Amino acid sequence: MIDFGEHQPEKKFLDMTPMLDVVFLLLIFFLLTSIFSKPSIPLNLPEAETGVKRTETITSITVKSDGGLLLDDVAMEPAQLFETLANQLEKEQERSVSVASDRDVPFGRVVEVMDRSRKAGARDIAVVTEQKQ
Repeated sequence: MIDFGEHQPEKKFLDMTPMLDVVFLLLIFFLLTSIFSKPSIPLNLPEAETGVKRTETITSITVKSDGGLLLDDVAMEPAQLFETLANQLEKEQERSVSVASDRDVPFGRVVEVMDRSRKAGARDIAVVTEQKQ
C-alpha cells in the first residue's frame, strides 16, 4: 500500500478579491462624480419667451424663496455679498453676474441684489429664467 501522507481537507472559501475590486471601483466612481456635480437649489424660476442661453460660466447669485443669498452656491449674508463679490470680480475679465431668483421673492429684493452686484464691479447682469412652454 502506498502512503501519500495524511489527507488534509481542502479549504473551502469564496474568493473576495473580485468583489472588493468592484466595491473600490464603485467607490472611486461615486467620489469622482460627486466632486464634479454641482449641487442644485430648488427654485421656481420665472418664465420668459425671449430668454437666451449662455454657455460660458459666470459668477452666479441665487436669491432663495426665504430671502437667503448664495454666491456660487455658498451661503452668505447680504452684508458679505458686496465684499466677496468685489474680490471675486477683480480676478475676472468678463465681470458678468447671473442672478437666479425664485418667482415668489419680492422684486425689490432682486433689484437690491442687482444693485449690490453693480456696485461690486459687475458689468453685465443676467437674470436666469426658464423657457416658457
